[in-house]
Amino acid sequence: MSQRSPLQSLLFLMLVGLLAMITMWVFPKNGVAISNSITLEYESLAEFFGSSDTSQISSVEDSLFSIVGIDTVALRDNLDRIAKIRWELVSGIQHPDSSSNSLENFYKSLIKLKAKGGKVRVLHYGDSQIEGDRMTRYIRNQLQKEYGGTGPGFEPAFQVLRTGAIQQNQSDNWLRYTANGKKDSTVQHRNYGLLASFSRFCPPVDSIENTDTLSAWLEIKPASYGFYRVRKFSEMSMLLGGNTKPVAIIISVDSTVIFRDSLKANTYNRKIKVKFSPTPEKIKIEFKGLDSPNIYALSFESGSGIIMDNIPLRGASGTLFRRISSTQLEKQYATEPIRLVILQFGGNSVPYIDTEVRAKKFGNYFKSNIRYLQAILPKASFLVIGPTDMATKVKGEFITYPMLETIRDEVQKAAFAQGAAYFDMYEVMGGKNSMKDWVTADPVLAAPDYVHFTTKGANKMSKLFYDALLKDFDKYRGIPTDTLQTDSLANEN
Repeated sequence: MSQRSPLQSLLFLMLVGLLAMITMWVFPKNGVAISNSITLEYESLAEFFGSSDTSQISSVEDSLFSIVGIDTVALRDNLDRIAKIRWELVSGIQHPDSSSNSLENFYKSLIKLKAKGGKVRVLHYGDSQIEGDRMTRYIRNQLQKEYGGTGPGFEPAFQVLRTGAIQQNQSDNWLRYTANGKKDSTVQHRNYGLLASFSRFCPPVDSIENTDTLSAWLEIKPASYGFYRVRKFSEMSMLLGGNTKPVAIIISVDSTVIFRDSLKANTYNRKIKVKFSPTPEKIKIEFKGLDSPNIYALSFESGSGIIMDNIPLRGASGTLFRRISSTQLEKQYATEPIRLVILQFGGNSVPYIDTEVRAKKFGNYFKSNIRYLQAILPKASFLVIGPTDMATKVKGEFITYPMLETIRDEVQKAAFAQGAAYFDMYEVMGGKNSMKDWVTADPVLAAPDYVHFTTKGANKMSKLFYDALLKDFDKYRGIPTDTLQTDSLANEN
């Protein structure tokens, strides 16, 4: 067997190296998808040779300051002014038309509430970022301190997640049905109600008619922690209906019966309301009959002031509202002084949207859902809170999802197209790759899943949002305002 000369071996190695470099140069940056779960990637030239030394590269600001004869004090003042203007633009409440305020109906109701009293309701719909009353509780407490009002507002009859608003317990035969996700085939209607879910103590009626008397109970206590105002309330309301047989209902407050009635068969939509003073230590609701009504919501509130409802819809992207009967929603909403609807969505779509076409389609779906709710609530203002930064692990490093900014843009476009206000959580956090800073902050502001806020992080974002809302309200009233802080990760007061 002939042997290669050293020169031939060298030429062979150089050819292999040249082919490898060409491959690095032409290979797609994001790799080649072999299947839905497998992507073939190849190291780029920059990754192979390492990043260049940028220690000698000055920033634009440093370059400007090095110019001989320039007024550095004036330059710094102008740069600070530019930074301030940019921060206020991205961190404030944004409106589709700079000449008008899209929250005018809500702001007018606050002015009237302050002057004449009454009640104003705020619905805060969102995904898992607001579960457990996170974010909502701080905003609610601040509004109630300023305009009066107590209590947590609407709660589901069957609480699947612990909340800081109230303590709930129930008999073990309760079931929950939601408008989100795959529809339960036993539900033959779209009457999910304003919480996009309802609870029952027996399955919906099927072909076999029930002949046994059924019973169930719910027990509610004020929360033992959290803000003082959320733990006080003087009224309880219950929205229910959809029962095919009469159902007896007994409501007891601290072991004393204060309500006893029968819900007639085929009741479509009824609101039961009881009052008490002071706030009970325990409320018990008992049911007995051949069928269960759909319990759409319980509400714990005061007779006046601000009532703000936390309505988390885990896994939802904000496109579920059209699945709920508009006739039913209109009747339930009509009994409430709803003047602001907050829609905090977008994050659940981020991991699953990988093209601009799909992002645009999602934005159109979301826009149609805003339009759907606006038609039912013509007197309410609408405010959309966009997605946070979210990170995925690529080659051992957590980076912002590739399509997140595109999805954020489509959510904003949908809001503006419908005349709704917009708050950009992504930019307020710090923009691209800012989730890493929130996860590694001290104290920790985001969970190690690089998606959800911690309690402290939710509180911080709530304060940033509320500050922006106050500033926008002052601007609407013509009151001069000062500059917001420019560091989105500054220590909380």
